[in-house]
Amino acid sequence: MNENNLETQHQQTRSAQSQGTYQTIKSGHIELQINTNNLINEESSYSKVPQTRKSEKLFCSKCNIAVDSDIAYEMGKGSYVAIVILLALIITSFFAFIPCLLNNCKDVQHRCSKCTKLLGTKQFLFG
Repeated sequence: MNENNLETQHQQTRSAQSQGTYQTIKSGHIELQINTNNLINEESSYSKVPQTRKSEKLFCSKCNIAVDSDIAYEMGKGSYVAIVILLALIITSFFAFIPCLLNNCKDVQHRCSKCTKLLGTKQFLFG
């Protein structure tokens, strides 16, 4: 009779796992309740790809938490295209290097504030 009760509890536990809801396991005087959807909900509520050129809350796959991103500016394809266009249109080459000085003309790299892993890059002109 005791084996039948254990088999029934084991089947109930398996059915609760497949539904992805709370599951309760009772054994003697100990009761254990596990939420299996906790990590899935946290991952889906924050983006893994940067959407703006400003610091934002992104999900870090290395730390498995949502963090505020640290941003850094670097020259990218869009910056070099702007330089070539300015060189072609302007007689004075001094003005062609303005994209090298302005952060608005550079790509923005978003990094995790805890582990410094690159989370994504928001590109100037092309993204």
